[in-house]
Formats: sequence, C-alpha cells, structure tokens
Amino acid sequence: MVSPRPTIMDVARTAGVSSATVSRVINGASSVDKELSRRVRAAVRSTGYVPNAMGRSLRRGGTSQIAVVAPDAENPYFTQIIGEVERIARRDHYSVTVAHTEDDLDIERDCFAQLVGRHVSGVLLVPVHSIHTDLSLLADAGIPVVLVDRWIEGAGTDLVATDNFDAGRQAAQHLVERGFRAPAVLAGPAELRTTEDRVRGYLSAWREAGVGVEDSAILRGDLHVESGTAMMRRILEAGEADCVYVTNNRMSAGAFEAMRGVADAPALLATDDDLWTRLVTPSVSVVHQPVQATSRAAARMLGLRIANPDEEPSTTLLRSRIIERESTLPR
Repeated sequence: MVSPRPTIMDVARTAGVSSATVSRVINGASSVDKELSRRVRAAVRSTGYVPNAMGRSLRRGGTSQIAVVAPDAENPYFTQIIGEVERIARRDHYSVTVAHTEDDLDIERDCFAQLVGRHVSGVLLVPVHSIHTDLSLLADAGIPVVLVDRWIEGAGTDLVATDNFDAGRQAAQHLVERGFRAPAVLAGPAELRTTEDRVRGYLSAWREAGVGVEDSAILRGDLHVESGTAMMRRILEAGEADCVYVTNNRMSAGAFEAMRGVADAPALLATDDDLWTRLVTPSVSVVHQPVQATSRAAARMLGLRIANPDEEPSTTLLRSRIIERESTLPR
C-alpha cells in the first residue's frame, strides 16, 4: 500500500504551528519569526512534504522564473555569474530568483524546498558539497538543474565549469617559466573538487618540471579572506617558498594582505581577475576564469534542458588563461 503524501497539516502538526504559518514560510515570507521558520523548515524535511507548487502556479497564471543558487553573496565570481545570467534571462523574458546557501547543506535543502514551492522553471546551482548535496527534491518536482562551477559526484546532471585541473597546470607552468623553483599552494578544503582539481594540476606540472612540492607547502583554508591571510603568514614565517598559487579568489585577497609591504615576499599568482588585483601595488597576476562564457553556456544549457528534459546530460569545461602582472615577474 502506498503511503499517503504528506500534507501541509502534517507539517503544521509536526512544527506545532498553524498551516497559515507553514504556508508563509514555504512562500518565503520575511515576517515570520526566525525560530518558527527553523521549526517549519525542519518539519518539512522530516515529513518529506513537497508543496503543491503546480496548483499555485496555475492560479497565478504560470511562471517564467529561473533560480540561481550560489554559496556566497560576497564572492565576486558568483556575483558576476548572477549578473550575467540576469542579463540573459531578461532578454529571454525570464525573471531570476537568487538564493545563497552560505555553503550550508541545511540552508541548501531549504532553498530547494522554497524553489519547488515557487515552481521555478529551472535552477542554475553551485552546490554546497560534491557528495552530500541532494537534488532529489528538485528532481521529484521535475525541475531541471544545471550545475555551475562545482560537481556533484554521480549526478546525472548538466554541468558547466572551468577545467580546473588545466587551470592548476597553467599556474605551475607560468611560474616555472619565470624561474621559480620553491612552490607553495594555498588550497581549499580537500573535499571541494573545484579547488582540489586545481591543486592536482598544479602539483602534476611541478613534478613534470622536476620540482617536488613538500606537504608542508600545501596549506588548506576555508575559502574566506581571513584564512588566506593566516596561511600566507605561515608561508612567510617559514621563509622557504619563492612563489605561491592561491586556488580561490577571496583567499587570494587575504594572501596579498599578509604580503603587503613584506620585503622579498614570494611571487603571488591569484585566482580570478577581481578589480583589486589590477589596482594594488604590485599588481597581481591571476588565473582568470571565463566568467562570462561560463554564465552564457550555463544559461543556454538550462534553456535547452527546459525545452528538452529527456536529452542526455552534458558537461562543458571552459579554459582559464593567465593574466601576467607585476607579482610574478622574474626576480
């Protein structure tokens, strides 16, 4: 016997609130008390409730809305992607809903539930985790997803991303060609494939050049500015590296802050061509990701997926390029 589908009343009883409160939380109302909102979202997860989005959509006359779900509202790379997608969507008469997960799986799941409730036509997603992000809520609602920048292992889903292994190789080759021979790398968490592929490419190119990278020269941070600063200070205290590659843009800014004014600081190769990399002294060389091409390819792929939901998923990898500035000039 098939179990009855959970209803909004089941959620209300589980959370100890009224069905009206559940409805307001699901529809994204900002006036609900935060503690009540947390209880409702937890009840939605525990009951497995999926809002009847289609009925609401038909009452509103349908929707032409896509969503962009990104981890970090302050990361310029994701901000640029969102802006580019919004420009493309306006041209194609779609509106764009933006949600930020703060790299938190619980918040990510809540975002998915709200998007199902709003019956969006499709989602461009930068997932929180390459293994634990769960797309089943969107899949069960028939909402197509295109992954941007980050993988989910085993997901049969379209993907548009930078070829990160190649980006790491380019970084090492650039530094080798300029005569550096004592490399270090400031990396993200080992479980994040995006930055880990950059590390693997970087190490492989150094090995091919006949240079080994000591384990002590591979430092890992949390993708935020402060961890870049802390890791670079450790590199400077050790005094062994003559060049440093940073695999994330915000950690790159923190690394530069730690190096500012330090005599004989190592060469710095950052990730992403942010405004600050051009304005500081010395100006900073970067591995530049093709953000416009990534955004356009992802938006185009989502449009194709919405129109042709049964097509086989595809993967598009785009190539980075080195922009050389003062920070990696030969010493």
